[in-house]
Amino acid sequence: MLIGLTGGICSGKTTIARAFGEMGASIIDLDSLGHQVLKYDSLVKERLIYSFGAGILNKRGEIDRGKLGRLVFVNPDYLIKLNSIVHPPLIHLADEKIKFELSQHETVVLDAALLIECNMTDITDFVVLVYTDEATQVKRLMKRGLSEEDAWARVRSQMTFQEKKIYADYIIDNRASISDAVKRAKEIWEQLQSLLKSHISS
Repeated sequence: MLIGLTGGICSGKTTIARAFGEMGASIIDLDSLGHQVLKYDSLVKERLIYSFGAGILNKRGEIDRGKLGRLVFVNPDYLIKLNSIVHPPLIHLADEKIKFELSQHETVVLDAALLIECNMTDITDFVVLVYTDEATQVKRLMKRGLSEEDAWARVRSQMTFQEKKIYADYIIDNRASISDAVKRAKEIWEQLQSLLKSHISS
């Protein structure tokens, strides 16, 4: 079983992914795979420098995700360009990782903020969406060091909850306490494991 786990930036998705991992799932972190693409795919690096300039590099000559983020999240056209460069190799890498993990584990969770944007919902068996309000997302981003303007730009660059919930089989509301959200994750896990066992037995 492949579970797609998604949610807006600073929604608490990583905490829920950790909870699923503690319950026995193998976790694939799409953001981590994205780091690998930016760091090791020379063609992606060349295309990004060509599109956005050498100013996106750090002192070691590597792609600086912070500089790149500040550039693209305030310009929708830049974000579309970035996605067109990064998403194809990222999806390919994710597909290979998913195949391997499913050959080793009964339940795999694909932790992906851009699950829907990357058109990866079709390959999942179920989609779990973690939700919190935009004001909370902004506060959490500001705690990470972003200005309020940059924080709002990042939040508003993503699909809204209303747009995402159409794709969701399960929703975890993380506006109250994280313990409540984790409790909901456990309920979902138990339901999905029951479905998996009945499917295997049939």
